[in-house]
Amino acid sequence: MSYKIIILSVFLSTFCRLSAKVAPDYIHICPGLKSACLKDNIQKTIPHFVKGVPNLGLIATDPLKVNYLKFDLPGNLKIEFFNGNVTGVRKCIVDSVKYEDLTADLTVNCELVIKGKYKARGKVLLFTIDGDGDAKIKIKSMIVNVKLFFEDKVREGVTYHEIKNTKWTSRFGDKVSFVFTNLFKGNPELSQTILTFLNENWEQVVDEFGQPMVNEALKVTLNVVKKFFKSIPKNELIA
Repeated sequence: MSYKIIILSVFLSTFCRLSAKVAPDYIHICPGLKSACLKDNIQKTIPHFVKGVPNLGLIATDPLKVNYLKFDLPGNLKIEFFNGNVTGVRKCIVDSVKYEDLTADLTVNCELVIKGKYKARGKVLLFTIDGDGDAKIKIKSMIVNVKLFFEDKVREGVTYHEIKNTKWTSRFGDKVSFVFTNLFKGNPELSQTILTFLNENWEQVVDEFGQPMVNEALKVTLNVVKKFFKSIPKNELIA
């Protein structure tokens, strides 16, 4: 009798493990992976996904916390950015999605705000700055194209559709504005002059000041997406 009970217990525990749904309830399968369905699903998923999935160990990406970043940029410009966050990902608009040959091609348009503390020393265009204060970068339109390259992996008899590699490009589709307090220590008039100049020449400045922070945010977000696909069985994502 005890032998039969053991066998039954093993069977039931195995069945429960294999049949338990892992994906969050807001995840829905697109039969045939049609582009229109994928676009609609991803658009509806983003506001939920960015809150994080604690039971899968997935962190929130809106707001995305930025504890500390350091950049060495052209012009011997050294920037430290800390105690910051990036907001706005939840409102990203999905422009297009395509999946074929184990590759997903996704384009989104996002309005982002980056806030935090900064320290900067070096040259930006015509000005030498020595700043230490609050930073805010408002990006009206960040257009990001991401390619996700998938492969199937089997672990403990379960198939997962994992991301093996990613590529992305990004560009600013509209004006980027900057607010930096105390750009030139002890001289508020000069600080304001420099800030006005930076905003008037935002297209030249944004590659040095804004792009590195956006790149870091993209890296973190894509790592969360990778972990998601590594955690969810393929049959819960693809029909």
